[in-house]
Amino acid sequence: MSECKHGLRHGCSYCHAPARVAARAPAPKRASRGTRLSEQMNDRMTALKRRLRELRGQ
Repeated sequence: MSECKHGLRHGCSYCHAPARVAARAPAPKRASRGTRLSEQMNDRMTALKRRLRELRGQ
């Protein structure tokens, strides 16, 4: 790597950090505990409703 405009051989954070930060993808957000539990409840209710429709249809 060539010298940066500040005279450092390997470049400095002022010259080279923005390029590296822009190339990095943002970390995916984790679902909170409440969100995860509500998704599980929605899945269970959907399965229950589907099963009830099957039973009533027969």
